Formats: sequence, C-alpha cells, structure tokens
Amino acid sequence: MTTRTSAALVLALTAPLAAVGAPLSPAGDDRSTETESVPAGPLVLTLSHAVELALDRNPTVGRARETINEFNHQVRQVRADALPQLDLTLSAQKFRDPGLRNSPAFGDLPDFLPPEALGPYSFNDYTYSFRLEQPVYTFGRVSSALEAAHQQLNAVREDVRSVESVVARDVAIAYYDVLLAGERLAVFESERASRERQLERVKDRLALEDATRLDVLNAEVALANLRPQILGAENGVAVSRARLNEVLGRSIDAPLELVDSLQLPAPLPFVPDYRVLLDQASRTRPELLRFAYSRRVLEAGQRVTRADTLPEISAAGNIGVSSFDVSNLGKLSYRNWNVGVFLRWKLFDGFRTSSAVARLQSQVQQNQLEEDAFRNALAREVERSSGEWKRGLQAIEVAELAAEQAAEARRLAEESFQWGAATVLEILEAERQVQQAELSKAESYYVALTALADVKFLVGLRPDAPLDVIPPAASPTAPAPTEEQRP
Repeated sequence: MTTRTSAALVLALTAPLAAVGAPLSPAGDDRSTETESVPAGPLVLTLSHAVELALDRNPTVGRARETINEFNHQVRQVRADALPQLDLTLSAQKFRDPGLRNSPAFGDLPDFLPPEALGPYSFNDYTYSFRLEQPVYTFGRVSSALEAAHQQLNAVREDVRSVESVVARDVAIAYYDVLLAGERLAVFESERASRERQLERVKDRLALEDATRLDVLNAEVALANLRPQILGAENGVAVSRARLNEVLGRSIDAPLELVDSLQLPAPLPFVPDYRVLLDQASRTRPELLRFAYSRRVLEAGQRVTRADTLPEISAAGNIGVSSFDVSNLGKLSYRNWNVGVFLRWKLFDGFRTSSAVARLQSQVQQNQLEEDAFRNALAREVERSSGEWKRGLQAIEVAELAAEQAAEARRLAEESFQWGAATVLEILEAERQVQQAELSKAESYYVALTALADVKFLVGLRPDAPLDVIPPAASPTAPAPTEEQRP
C-alpha cells in the first residue's frame, strides 16, 4: 500500500468527531447582533427561530460542520493516488576519490606510471531531472480507498446531524421551560390579585360587623403565604430565561419574548405506535445511519488491505541533465532519460496483511454489536417517550376538567360567602384548589410538549419539524445492506 493511501485510510478509520455533549458557549452571530443592538425591545422568538439561531451560533455545531470540509479534502487527497505524480530533483555534489591508491591491484601496477597518476583527484557533479510516475493498475487499492473516504464523509455528515439534533432538543426543552415558568408565575399573580380582592371584601364585612377579626387575619395570612411562592416563580422565570439565552449563545440577561404558548394546537399531532417510530428511526436517526456508513468504511478498508498482497503496476519516466560543469546544464546534448513499466508484488509479509484484515473484520462485528445495543436502548426510550406523550394528553384532559371544577367551586363559595353561608377558610380552600388545578394543567401541557420533542429527537427529527412525527417522505436513506448483512 502506498504511503498516501495508508495515511488516508487510517484517517478515515480513526478520525473522531468532537464529543456531542460538549458544553454550549456564546459565539458571534451577525443576525442576532443586529437584533440585540436595537434598544427598542427584546428578541422575539418562535421555537423554529430559536432552533435556527442556536444552530447558527453554537460553537459545537460549527466545529462539527467544519469536519465536513476536512473530509472533503480527504476525498481529494485519496483521489490523488490515481493521478500522475511529477517530481523535480536538483543536486550539486563535489566528490573526492583516492584514485588508484585505493585499488586492490595497486601492487600490480607498472612502474612507469607517474606519481601524479597515483594520487587522489576530485570533481563536481551537477544534475537536474524530472520524474513522472503513473499508476496503471492497483487491483482495487485506490478505488477502495476512495470509497472508504466517501463513506467516511457520509458518516461525518450524520455526526453533524446528530450534534444538531442534540442542540435543537436542548433548545426546545429550554424554550418550554420558559413557557412553563411564565405560566406558573401567571397563576400565582392571578391568585394574588384574587386574594387581595378577597381581603378587601372581608375588611368591608368587618366594618359592617358581618365578619370577625379572625376572618381578616386568615385572609392576610393567605395573601402573605403567596409572596414566597411568587418570588420563587419569578426566580424560576429568570433562571429558565438565562438557560434559554445560554443555549442560544446570548448573554444570560439578554431580553427575549416568546411567541408560542404552552398549548397544543388543534388537531393534535399524530404519534403512531412505537414500532412504527422505530421503523422511522432506522431511516432518519443519524446515529443508526452512522453505524451503517462506518461498516462500509471498515469493509472498504479490508479491500484496501487485501490489495497489498496483489501486484501493483505503474509506468514511470525520467529526463534530465547531468554534467561535471555547471555551464553544460542548459545543453540538451548532455540530457539523459529512461522510461519503463514496473511491477511490484509483495509475496510474503509475515502475515501482516491477513492480521490487519482480521482486525478490521473484528471491528465490523463490534460495530454491529454496538448498533444492536443502541437499537435496544432506542426502542426503550421511544416506548417511554410515546407513553409520556399519551400520559400527557390524558393528564391535560383531566386537568382541564379539574380546572373547570375548581373555578365553579370558587364561584359558588364566593356567592355563598356574600350571603353568609360560607367562611373565609372555605373561600381560601377554593382559591387553593383553583391554583393547584391551573398549575397541574400547565405542567400537563409541558409534559406533553416535551414528550413530543423527545419522540421527534429519538426518530431523528427536529423538535420544530411538522407536527406529524412521520413525514410523507423519509429524509436520508440508509445505505443498502452489504453482502455480509444480506440474509
């Protein structure tokens, strides 16, 4: 195997991609800089805009995308082994020779030779030459190395998609975290306004001697108990916004405004059975496609390695000038040349090649076992996420009914209180039930939305993809099975 082919193959088989889970850190982005430089208001975001912004700014994604450029050059590097190689050699040398004194027949030389003939002498040698070499037939070595480079490039593209999927999923979860934190704060703010009104009513009734001092104290304590919860909700909003800004690559205190709400659109998105989801994942999940491409690389590597035991035929030619006098280098009468066809055949290498082929075959088996383990884990996660989605839908239905029931119970309690048929404690309990129902409803929507985002991530789709998880046409196609994989 030639040095260039060997180096390219080793790079194709061993070049790792930066870790997918590398921490996110801010980076520059022209569009967001223009947006943030305007002091008029916060950055307005939809989920799709947030995902695109993160993919443009995230340094992990940028580093992963740059590897595509690296492996494009690797393909070009491997292709060079099939092209002619032209070399220029220049040399200028000075020689000293001990002359006849260094001859093994020095004792048999005739006596009449003058002493000068027996002394050392020196001379100069000036040479330049061009060598052109062209591989004629390599028995599949170059073509297999080129195929390995192409398959590695495809694998790197799937690595990039994997990094983008992780970042997009992180953005979606952070986005929904902000929406949930805002809903919680809104529930507590509404509850505070309601309890403030209730406190004023109790004070008015106390003035009319229709309530007791204890009723006022109960209302004041209930209102005071809300303050820590509101502070906690405000802090939750600040923390979730900081996290979203972090994954977007912005300053954590940069203002932003989310367009979407914590609601499911009508009609509800369709999520099929988990077996259908697994079938979709086999066509679109980047890690599964990566396994297939990696096996293709290893199998091409076996063919390259086996070609080391086969002949290599090449044609080469040299032309140049060699002279003892530098002034003669420009004279064509001093030129020399040669041309020929060469065959090189490595007949025995101490079992080095067969061992290398066996090692690559072992790596193919390891790759298959890793894929099997990944598919099992993926099946478990898909079943869990699709179950979470269904549970979230049921929880939403129950929470909607519970919120309606709690609101009606509060209305009846307030009416009863006006007629003296209910106490302040009953009003406060009704308010607490409304608060719990609204919080449960918000959390149910959050569970459903995050579960849907997880399902899309697990099958290889972005969280802002169309609501139907299974698209009309599957995007990238997995490589066709190799001979070893066919039944």
